[in-house]
Amino acid sequence: MMKFQEEMGELRRNTMAMAELTENMVERSLDILLTMDLDGAERMVDDFVKVDRYDRKVEEQAIRILTLYQPMASDMRVVATYMKCITYMERIAKYCKNIAVATQYMKDKLQYDIISCLKPMGDTATQMVGIVIDGLKNASVDGFDRITDMDNLLDNALREDMKSIIDFITKNPESADVCTYYISVMKYLERIGDHACKIAEKVTFMVTGFHAVID
Repeated sequence: MMKFQEEMGELRRNTMAMAELTENMVERSLDILLTMDLDGAERMVDDFVKVDRYDRKVEEQAIRILTLYQPMASDMRVVATYMKCITYMERIAKYCKNIAVATQYMKDKLQYDIISCLKPMGDTATQMVGIVIDGLKNASVDGFDRITDMDNLLDNALREDMKSIIDFITKNPESADVCTYYISVMKYLERIGDHACKIAEKVTFMVTGFHAVID
């Protein structure tokens, strides 16, 4: 039993380290683009490598625990939740890395004011990830009632800002190349919100034992 508790503790520590790094990447990602922070973009790419390592390590640890100890229902839910959440966190981190790569590509490109429309989406995605990571850390669903509304805000912003950017490209054809990257970043932010919803679903199951659909 002591060995089981030790391995559960190590599993939790690695999962939380991955969660904290992923949350930090989301917080930094859009600022890197908005400020053309190339050093920050390089660190972001390096951080994704770390997240990817955590992803593999946590999965291996979780499978080992399930195979060797066949934990009781409550511990089983924790292990299963961690296994699902690391997948969503890895995807979130990958979108952050993609934003960093977009920044590196656009370093010598002419920037356009239309990028300002991305800030509200970035703030919303960051808040969503913060809420669900806090829930994962504390085994709590506090704030989850806000997630659906925030996800709807992202979806609506994507549609409206897409129209704005397409209209801008129509009037400024020379902006098409760069603005295509802006559109990609908007989609990354929207997908980050979607994965935050999935994490909220899994944490809700871990805490309550009941499945929830958050979209």
